[in-house]
Amino acid sequence: MLVRYTKSQDGKPVKQAEVYTKEEHGLTLDQIDPDALFITRKLRAAGFEAYIVGGAVRDLLLGRKPKDFDVVTDAHPRAIKKVLPFSRLIGKRFRLVHVYFPGEKIIEVATFRSSVNGDNNTFGTLEEDAKRRDFTLNALYYCPQEQQIIDQVGGVRDIRQRKLVNVIPLDRIFDEDPVRMLRGLKYATTGKLTLSSSLSRKIREKAPLLKGMSPARLTEEFYKILFCGMAEPIFAALTKYQLLEHMSAGFGKALKSRLFNPAPRELSEGLALLDSAVLAGHSLDRSSALTYVIAPWLEQQQWSKKATTENFQELILALKEFFHPLLPSNAELENALRSLYRVWAVRPPRRKRPQRKRTFHKEPVPKEPKPM
Repeated sequence: MLVRYTKSQDGKPVKQAEVYTKEEHGLTLDQIDPDALFITRKLRAAGFEAYIVGGAVRDLLLGRKPKDFDVVTDAHPRAIKKVLPFSRLIGKRFRLVHVYFPGEKIIEVATFRSSVNGDNNTFGTLEEDAKRRDFTLNALYYCPQEQQIIDQVGGVRDIRQRKLVNVIPLDRIFDEDPVRMLRGLKYATTGKLTLSSSLSRKIREKAPLLKGMSPARLTEEFYKILFCGMAEPIFAALTKYQLLEHMSAGFGKALKSRLFNPAPRELSEGLALLDSAVLAGHSLDRSSALTYVIAPWLEQQQWSKKATTENFQELILALKEFFHPLLPSNAELENALRSLYRVWAVRPPRRKRPQRKRTFHKEPVPKEPKPM
């Protein structure tokens, strides 16, 4: 393992980062998305630093196939766009660059950020960028050219020891962004990582902060969990740490274990079936995934026996209350419920056809001939 040093104010050498060679980290270039490699090569050729960062490096070190590859660089957004013209600037406060490839594929490229004075929207260095990330396993930078991992915060060691360790201090990490609690438990569950007692206590203490989060953002996190292939153990962890009841009161209440109550077990079994379908590669949309969640709950509420064509909308309202404040769309809930109606041999109401707007064409008024 190589070590990078910097100098302190009094001129003494200070350890800055651990650098893992390809023999030490075990990653190979054929595991990296070729389009992400293309981006890093173009930026390096233009004189900039460029690294694969975050979840892709984490997942590869944990032995999983990444879903996305993000790139980070010292180039500012407009310079990135100049190097990669088939891209688009997005964001208002902090600009990111989306690079477009065939097949509607997008790779996100960001500039190093700093958290000076608590502001995460300031450009910075690699060292500053690593210090503003949530957990050490997300603060790893893979350089494809040298095939090295640059580790500023001990993330490689924590992954090997199967530990979830925060980078941002505990007195700030969840106050700044409560969604980090959901993601932290997701990482811990999917990676089989342990949490320190202080981190566990802080998550339970800060769980009520989720109530103040945007319902749209919580809904997005909810669907990410449903489609990750480990929804059942993740929701069990969220229940254990008292997060799910603040994310969705009805869903959280249904998953809580109670003596002589079969509902939590049946709901867990439904989530386990969803995980099996996802891992088997079945083509699922949001409505299909929701069916695995709502079917056990509706069965436990005896709706399979009392559902009728007339009370379809009543059931939709009950499902909205069940998921509140999450915001699955009306179309997603209706499609999921229609699937269950077919299973229950109940005729669902007819779909409403969108009404076409009637357009009226005015007859042209003939012009009067000009006088001779």
